[in-house]
Amino acid sequence: MPDVRTQNDFADQLAADGVLLLHQLCNSEFVGRIMAVSRQRIGEVQAALGTREIGIGSAAGYEEIVQRSPGRWDVPISPQQFGFDDKELPWWPLVASVLGDDAEHSFSGVVFSDPGSPAQFWHIDSPHESARHLAPHALNVLVALHAIPMAMGPTEFARGSHILTNHLNNPALVRDALIYQHASTSPRRLVQDIGSPEPERFVCDLDKGSCLLFDDRLLHRGLANRTESTRHVAYFSYRRQGYSANTHFESQRSVFA
Repeated sequence: MPDVRTQNDFADQLAADGVLLLHQLCNSEFVGRIMAVSRQRIGEVQAALGTREIGIGSAAGYEEIVQRSPGRWDVPISPQQFGFDDKELPWWPLVASVLGDDAEHSFSGVVFSDPGSPAQFWHIDSPHESARHLAPHALNVLVALHAIPMAMGPTEFARGSHILTNHLNNPALVRDALIYQHASTSPRRLVQDIGSPEPERFVCDLDKGSCLLFDDRLLHRGLANRTESTRHVAYFSYRRQGYSANTHFESQRSVFA
């Protein structure tokens, strides 16, 4: 059944839940192109990395590869390397309607999780900038590059938590614990000192070409990959013009050096 929701419907849902599921937004040719470029770049970077050890987190990685959590790897790839004009991508009209027509590309690439890799700790991708809840300063788009069943570990979200993760409004929350995957961070932790209901968790199987669009401040985590296959998800991240905070890629060393 075709999705009959309007752009205003999408914007309203994003404001309320912090996340949108867009079923099969991308066609097979588009997804195939992203997967082919991703596999080639992964091979180049892994060959250059060789047997060198790599820690957990962006500061412990390289410009070309980061291990986000054990067995979960992030390789940046620009829209131009993928072979696309950023503002011609199928989700751009929705991103522009939320962040503005002058929204800027922050980074993009592919995240792949090895068979047997564990679930991540809950985290956000960037912090609130004001004690008052503001419109999003950044959005992320995840693209399923193949079917991702629950056993392969799709991304799980805490609905509405983009409002509750405001450490400037709730002194019980610690900014770095929210961003840097701390074991103490969870949907329950967000509300235990304020008496609000615990956010509902949202996760589902993903069809090839389906997309998840979410607020950068939303609590989320990749689940464990309990299959014998590698899970691949492309990501494209955008920021409102003038927003510059970045905790995504912090390393300044190169695997090619």
